[in-house]
Amino acid sequence: MNADELLKRYAAGERNFHETNLKEASLREAFLIHINLACANLKEINFALANLRGANLIAAKLKNACLVMTKLNGANLSRADLTFARLTGADMIEANLKKANLSDTKMIGVNLSGASLYAANLMEANLLDACLDNTNLERANLSEAKLRGASLRTANLRNAFLCETNLEGADLSGADLSGANLSGAFLCGANLEGAKLDEAILSGAIHFCVRQV
Repeated sequence: MNADELLKRYAAGERNFHETNLKEASLREAFLIHINLACANLKEINFALANLRGANLIAAKLKNACLVMTKLNGANLSRADLTFARLTGADMIEANLKKANLSDTKMIGVNLSGASLYAANLMEANLLDACLDNTNLERANLSEAKLRGASLRTANLRNAFLCETNLEGADLSGADLSGANLSGAFLCGANLEGAKLDEAILSGAIHFCVRQV
């Protein structure tokens, strides 16, 4: 199926495109709320500025996809493969990303407040200045991720992996880091006021830095 056919069928009222192959298709700025693209092949697709609110993208293949400024609030992306995807500026409020693969993704300024990223793989993801307030990151792998300047207020990071993660200037106030592995993490300027660190591993973590003038 190509992009034009999908848009025509969607406009006619069809919503179920389960397992559809749309590899490398361009659906920039498309309006596709509540569409079902579960298990679809969406590798290298262009969804920039598209509206995918409430979409079903369970186990969708979105490797190398362009999702810049895409609206994905309330979308279900559980178990989706988003490796190397570009999600800069995307709106993902209350999205379900449980066990999704987001390794090496570019997510600068993304809004993931209230989202579920339980056991998700975010290894080496770029989350500079992202909003993850009240986000569920329990058991998520954030090893070597870039979270400089990110907001993680009241986030659930219980038993999360944050090995060598860059959290410089991040706001972790009220976050639950119980049992989290922060070995080698960079925490210069991070706000940990009211954060829970029971049984957290902090060996080798850098809490302060000396800057040469």
